[in-house]
Amino acid sequence: MSGNGVAERLAGVPVGPALAAVLEELTPVRYRAGDDVREVFPDNTEQVLIAQAWQKVVAWSEAGLNRAVLSITGNQLGPEDEDWGREEAAAALRWSAQGTHERTIVARALAGRLFLTGRALAEGRITYRHAAEIVERLEPLDDDKAAEVEEGLLAAARSKTPAQVGRLARKAALKADPKGAEKRAKKARKGRRVDFYALADAMAEMRAILPAADAARVRAALDRIAGRSRSEGDDRWIDARRADALVALTELGLLTADGALPLPEELATANGSAKTGSEPEPEPEPESETESAPEAQAACGIRGLPQRCIDLIRTVLAGKRATPPRVALTAPLSTVLGGSNSPGDLTGYGPIPPSIVRELAASGRWEKWATDQNGVVTDLGRSTYRPTAELADLVRATYPTCMFPGCSQPSYRCDLDHTVRFVDGGQTSAANLVPLCRRHHRAKDEAGWKLHHDSDTGICTWTSPVGRTYTVDPPTHDNDEAAPSGPPADWTVPLEPTPVVAPPVTPPSDDPDEPPPF
Repeated sequence: MSGNGVAERLAGVPVGPALAAVLEELTPVRYRAGDDVREVFPDNTEQVLIAQAWQKVVAWSEAGLNRAVLSITGNQLGPEDEDWGREEAAAALRWSAQGTHERTIVARALAGRLFLTGRALAEGRITYRHAAEIVERLEPLDDDKAAEVEEGLLAAARSKTPAQVGRLARKAALKADPKGAEKRAKKARKGRRVDFYALADAMAEMRAILPAADAARVRAALDRIAGRSRSEGDDRWIDARRADALVALTELGLLTADGALPLPEELATANGSAKTGSEPEPEPEPESETESAPEAQAACGIRGLPQRCIDLIRTVLAGKRATPPRVALTAPLSTVLGGSNSPGDLTGYGPIPPSIVRELAASGRWEKWATDQNGVVTDLGRSTYRPTAELADLVRATYPTCMFPGCSQPSYRCDLDHTVRFVDGGQTSAANLVPLCRRHHRAKDEAGWKLHHDSDTGICTWTSPVGRTYTVDPPTHDNDEAAPSGPPADWTVPLEPTPVVAPPVTPPSDDPDEPPPF
């Protein structure tokens, strides 16, 4: 059966048992080991349509499960010590107490003040995860304010992932209740902490709850230290290098706190001669079955600090200021100046309250990006292949994440792709550059995905190998009516007052940062 035939079979079938019955007929019961799915479905379009239809059935069943849970726990939230229905639901459904509590909160909201979201779930227009994100992010708002933003979020959910809808919901909640957001942020900051969990195979997990700006600084610092080791022949994946950098910096902090930080000469003696830039590179050591040098260093204490950390310590002791990692904040100028309470956007995190915008803006040097009347960052161009650092920053300010549908990889970790190839006459300009993570860059170049980038609107339209199209809208920044005329409406603020050099647009093809096939 062709894709059109499947579409005809599914057309008009109501979401629920009837749709499930049709899908049972269209979906093979089993595959033999070694079967190629493409032999069962010669037309890949069929698979997409059937999967989408099954997702609607799953959403419908999730809505039914919500109603069943409420029949056990009750529709009204009572005192926790009297809410015994949750224990019954947890035991019957084999859920944890916390999971049952969270599910009950979502079910009650969808049956009550967010009934439009509950209806969308029952009709298969959104998934349970979309619904849960909306409930969680709008929970601080009163009923009227929650209703004001609910429909807009449901419209966005038609084309966005749950995480993306959650980000939009956070921003909507900030705008709807700025004073409440300020109070909640102040209270939440008191709950910062670090948790430790034991894992299997002699590993452990640490979880830090930090103010968003602090967490962004830490992540940017780890990215920067880990990235520099590539030029030193480090063949570990980027995640491992970040983890080892965290341990190394902790060792450095202990030495500083104890007053035992060695002088540059002592440090060089402990770890071998530090690189000065004029000395030859050491000969590579022969391969062995033992740990590589970087891995062994990471397992040691101060004497095993990676060379990049040694260089950092020497710089600090010499009285020099290291260039801090780049963390950017985009916000309406009127918010920065105190004229409005529109939220800002912290790179890699999302929307933040206006008081934190002003606090962070006061601590850094300004880099301004002009925006148009719709809040979209505007253009500047280049006639050479590699963009300037300023242009790269502009593109990443315009598109904070990879522009493939549903991808949330931060743009500072992405390649900058010429949507019209440079060799085909495409310009190196903000109108022709978008960030694509390595996987989706390869999807465009190697897997048959096609990208059309509308230079006027910034909208990216993707066409899949089976001919289906998906659109990704560029994010917009609030342009408040109270903003004064003249200067740009939105400004990007690095959280440290030093220049920034953009990373290479296209990393080497043999980049070991990600597991195969990258």
